[in-house]
Amino acid sequence: MRNKIIILLLLLPSYSFGQYGYGFLKEHFFGRQNSARAEAMGKSYTSIDGDLATAYFNPAGVATIQDLEISGSLASPYYLLKKAKYDYIGIGFKFKDYLTIGLNRKHFNFGEDFHVTDNTGNPLMIGESFESNYCLTLASQPIKNLFIGLNSNYFEWQIVDINANTLYWDLGIIKKFNLAQKETIKQSINLGTSLVNINGAKIEINEFGNKYRSRLPMILRIGANYQIHLQQKILIDTLNSFTVLIQGEYQDVVNSKYESAIRSGIEFMLLEILSLRAGYYKEFEYDYGIPSVNYDQISAFTYGFGIQVPLYKLTKIPLNINFDYTSLPQQPYSNYNYNLDNFTTYNVRLNWLIKNK
Repeated sequence: MRNKIIILLLLLPSYSFGQYGYGFLKEHFFGRQNSARAEAMGKSYTSIDGDLATAYFNPAGVATIQDLEISGSLASPYYLLKKAKYDYIGIGFKFKDYLTIGLNRKHFNFGEDFHVTDNTGNPLMIGESFESNYCLTLASQPIKNLFIGLNSNYFEWQIVDINANTLYWDLGIIKKFNLAQKETIKQSINLGTSLVNINGAKIEINEFGNKYRSRLPMILRIGANYQIHLQQKILIDTLNSFTVLIQGEYQDVVNSKYESAIRSGIEFMLLEILSLRAGYYKEFEYDYGIPSVNYDQISAFTYGFGIQVPLYKLTKIPLNINFDYTSLPQQPYSNYNYNLDNFTTYNVRLNWLIKNK
C-alpha cells in the first residue's frame, strides 16, 4: 500500500492553469542533491563558485573551476524505496576565463521493479524505471569577478515501457565582491541567482495511446555568501590556517505556489584539509487539503564533513582531492510513522591543475 501511494504521487501531474503539477518528477528536481557539501549546508549552493557540481544549482559557478575537474557522487535511499539511488558524474575543463565547459549526468534509479496499475489495481506493466538528466554547461567570466553560465539539459524519463524526453535550459549569474584585503586576511561576498527551465519546457507522455503534456518546474533561486580566509602560518606555511563560509538563499517555483524554500549553511575549514558543515532549510509543501495528515512545510538541520588533500600545495603533484560525506534523516511529508532510514551521500572531486604541472 505504501509503495502504491508513492507511485501515485510520482505519476500524478496537474494539467490545470498551465502550471507545474506538484509532485511530478519531485524526486529529480527537489530530491537529493548531487553534492554532499551542498546537502550538508542546508541544500544551499546558488552563490557558490569553483565547483563543477554547482551546474545544477547555478551554472555560473562552473566558470571558476581549476583547469580539469572530475566529480562524482552517490546517494541512497529515497524514502520507502530502499534500493533507490542517485548517481552523478561530471567532467569540466577551464580553457580561459571566458570559456569553461562541463558535461554532467544525474541519474535516478528506483532500484526495484515499478508496478503500473489501472484504476482498480489490476497490473498493467511491471519493469525497471529511471530518470536521467544530461547537462552541457558553458560558463564564462567576461569581466573580472562576474560569472555567467548556461545549461543545456536533455531529460529522459522511463517508467517501464513508457519513455519520454525533453530539452530545457538554465541560466545563472554570480557577482563576486572582494572586500578590504590585508596581508593575512582575505574576504569576499558572492551574490548569485539562477533560473532552471528558462524556456518553460514540457514533457509529453504517451500512455496506452493517450498523450499528456506536463510542465517542468521553473525554479528561481537567489543566494549570497560571505567568505573569510585567514592566512597566518600555522603548521604548514603553504596552507590557509582557517576559512569560514556563511551562505543563504531563497527558492521560488515560478509556475507553482508550492516548493518555495529558505536555506542557509555554514562551513569551517581548517588548514584547507578538514571541513565541518551545518545548515538549516524550510520548504513549503502541498498538504492535499488534509492538514491533519499531511504537512504544509518541512524543515530540518543538516550537517556533514569534508576532507581535502591539496597535493599541489604540499608536493609537486598538481592534484587536489576532495571527499565529502553526509548522512541525514529523511524528512516525512505526513505524520504517518514510516520509520525511514537515513539517506547517505558520498562525493569525490578531483582537480588536475595542469597549469601548475
